[in-house]
Amino acid sequence: MFADLHQDIAFYFLTSLNPPPFDQDAESRQSDLPKLRRAGADLVFAAAFPFVNTYGSWSPDSRLVLEALKVYYAVSERHGVKIVEKRGDLYAPGLKFLIVLEGADVLHTADDLRLLHKLGVRAVGLTWNLDNKWGHSCYSKRDRGLTPEGEELVEKAQRLGIVVDLAHAGMRTALDALAVARRPVVISHANARAVRPHPRNVDDAVLKALADNGGVIGLTFIPSTISETPSPRELAKHAAYIKEKFGAELLAVGTDYLGISKTPEGLESVDKVDRLFAALREAGFTREEVEAVAWRNAYRVLREALD
Repeated sequence: MFADLHQDIAFYFLTSLNPPPFDQDAESRQSDLPKLRRAGADLVFAAAFPFVNTYGSWSPDSRLVLEALKVYYAVSERHGVKIVEKRGDLYAPGLKFLIVLEGADVLHTADDLRLLHKLGVRAVGLTWNLDNKWGHSCYSKRDRGLTPEGEELVEKAQRLGIVVDLAHAGMRTALDALAVARRPVVISHANARAVRPHPRNVDDAVLKALADNGGVIGLTFIPSTISETPSPRELAKHAAYIKEKFGAELLAVGTDYLGISKTPEGLESVDKVDRLFAALREAGFTREEVEAVAWRNAYRVLREALD
């Protein structure tokens, strides 16, 4: 079994010219239903990416959230993929999507989360790569931390049973969010900054706070966050570091498939994820620890974070 804490399925369909249907095993496509089934995928965090690039500048557009939701509900209706809305849905048979808003920039107030909750959104990223009214991103020139509005957003999300995602957040913003969180949170797709210095990676202070919170970090397949020569073995070095410092229970997987233009060698598509698990075993992970990374840790967090 396998849980993936981040894929950009809607972004792929909304930005591709005549993409093959999702139930086709499309050559060179990083993820689709046949590949997910071969991977043993049980759950995917399906991102609603709310940004548009106009002349090289990114800006939020709430219409893209609705378009992404249309994609996911269409896949659900046509192909029998369950949309996770409550804790019990985790145990429904077959593949499931948990819809995540990747960047809260389109929200005007924390109360907007209630509307998205009714539309099926069950996770929210505080930031993408831009600063916003809630907090500061990992690319911020000056991370001033979580704003008062951001604190309200974290509290509102957790009261509603919406998972808080700190991927892309700046260090101080992430630490502030973890300080006010009362349920476990996720960092859906990032690696260890101590292994590979990169703005998207997470430093030890945040990893320690995340471990204390009971949350998880999804090892990501973004090549530049792994190493100069990204591969399953190189990604396993991040996992081994985090395990040694903070415990294997902190680890999950967040591929970022369909949101990345290049992939690590050997991890070209989701049906090759077993190569990461083999690399983890080579790095000294027990069979039980590999299973925990593959899905058990993520499900533990979701049992506590969802209503």
